[in-house]
Amino acid sequence: MARTTLALLHGFLGFSHRGPIEYFRGVKGALRDMHITPLIPEVPTAGTIAERAETLASKLLRDNTSTFALVAHSMGGLDARYLISYLDPDHRIKSLLTVSTPHRGSPLAAWMLESNGPIPAWFRYIGRPALDELTPRACAAMSIPDREDVDYASYASCRPAGELPFWLKPYGCIISEDNDGMVPLSSAQWGKFRGIMRADHVELLGWSLSLPDTRSERPFDHLRFWKRAAAEAIAAAEEKTW
Repeated sequence: MARTTLALLHGFLGFSHRGPIEYFRGVKGALRDMHITPLIPEVPTAGTIAERAETLASKLLRDNTSTFALVAHSMGGLDARYLISYLDPDHRIKSLLTVSTPHRGSPLAAWMLESNGPIPAWFRYIGRPALDELTPRACAAMSIPDREDVDYASYASCRPAGELPFWLKPYGCIISEDNDGMVPLSSAQWGKFRGIMRADHVELLGWSLSLPDTRSERPFDHLRFWKRAAAEAIAAAEEKTW
């Protein structure tokens, strides 16, 4: 049986790398230590879900790779679900593990679209049309059915408001339930729910923007988490091929 190919999918306003700066900080190297060479395709940073999914399809499905396992952060999980449902006619994608994906949208996206001030205006300028599709109302109106031959699983992340970095705390307070500064816990759950990580939305990627603190378990051990997530996604995909 051919080895499953792993792809890591970035979120809203994300990228693969910019010079030495990696979106998934150090993750590619950590996975290579496990003899996994992940693909990290770039998609339009603020494109619609359909546009981003179409770019993924053009980059992932252009060769004869037989089996894919996808691990997606944030909006990347919505792109992946669309890709699986509508753009994978040969059913080569066998598993999707989402990490803090706003499957049911985020109130923060609605706030950014509706509020006054320079920061919401800046996000509207750089973040549309993607931002329009990340509200709870927009996500509720989407039709992206699951595929029965794909294993869907998810992780959420959360920090109490007092543990969020100063720049993220005001946005976490906009969300009325437990969250990671950007995505509510309830929105991040899809398929088999694998648990809650004690991390904020950006810290998940290895970018801890607060001082280290043993009591709050900061910084989050993101490399350990992504190695586990990769192994879980590949195992789930290979189980679907047997």
